[in-house]
Amino acid sequence: MKRVSVVSLFLSFAILLFFSTSSYSAPIELKWANYFPIGTAHTKIMEVFIKDIEAKTNGKVKFSYYPAGTLLTAPKMYDGVEKGMADLGFANIGYTFGRFKQTEALDMPIGYNTEWVATHVSNDFYKKFKPKEWDKVQVLSFSICGLNVLQTIKPIYKLEDLKGQNIRGTGYVGEVVAALGGTPRAIPTPEAYDAVLKKVIDGLYISMETLQAFRYAEVVKYVTEIWPIGQGYTFFLIMNKNTWNKLPADVKKVFNEYPFEEKLATMWNEIDIAGKRFAIEKGVKFIQLSTEERGKWIKAAEPVIEKYVKTMVSAGYSEKEVRGWISYLKERRDYWTKKQKEAGIKSSTGPDYLRVDWK
Repeated sequence: MKRVSVVSLFLSFAILLFFSTSSYSAPIELKWANYFPIGTAHTKIMEVFIKDIEAKTNGKVKFSYYPAGTLLTAPKMYDGVEKGMADLGFANIGYTFGRFKQTEALDMPIGYNTEWVATHVSNDFYKKFKPKEWDKVQVLSFSICGLNVLQTIKPIYKLEDLKGQNIRGTGYVGEVVAALGGTPRAIPTPEAYDAVLKKVIDGLYISMETLQAFRYAEVVKYVTEIWPIGQGYTFFLIMNKNTWNKLPADVKKVFNEYPFEEKLATMWNEIDIAGKRFAIEKGVKFIQLSTEERGKWIKAAEPVIEKYVKTMVSAGYSEKEVRGWISYLKERRDYWTKKQKEAGIKSSTGPDYLRVDWK
């Protein structure tokens, strides 16, 4: 009788151990979507995130990675993540222009000095105001790509030089082109190389990294750096809300503590430096605005911000509230500019004390 009891106890323990071990060893499988092509820095940084998080969760989380729009294209990224087609996704709010109205304040010509600064400002903005337009997903991080510069066939030294020029630009970027006196042309980025080559357009208002990534340095001759009205495109990294809610507390802790913000800020900064280096090697001339010109460009871009304020007031926000967002962005811009200087981080553009010495 005693022997039977011992055997039964052993079997019970074995069964319990089997099920507890099985449930523990089964990883949480998540699908991560990204629209950037394979081989780009944007795709590689997601691979770093995946490797790090899998390691930090000791294998409790496993990712299936879908870059190059193989699961979700950029315009469908947000909806795809919200509906659960992917668990995580990375894209740009410009692809759903007008949908994230409050967040689009980040796309204004605020005068971000560098993309490192802009990325940190974007996350401060979200943490401060928590726009309800993101309530249906779990936000992991925001970032702002390299600041737009004017890449042109003819030199642009002053505001008047831009008049009548056909410049590639979309969304609020296109509106800034128009405010500065140019004619915005909504041409897809991959098609812009040929458009410049064939003189369909006179240039582009786009980030420095594209000089290398899309080889625009082969067809443009000048780059005018207009960081005094520094403006970029706002990107989001999000997770499906139901997926987030089901994660164990220790896994949530890994995601909450992971430095997405700093790693994205560094990535954008480094690829812009690489883009500028490539262009210098190709013989592209870089132009900085004079002190007098900077004031003119800032003033010329102001109507874009004013139009945004009016749009948001008509959407039901108070003017005081909207102007408060803009003031906050400028205050954080100055804060993070100081932090970048203190940290000794160099960028492709911005004030002299933040710039890489190319000599």
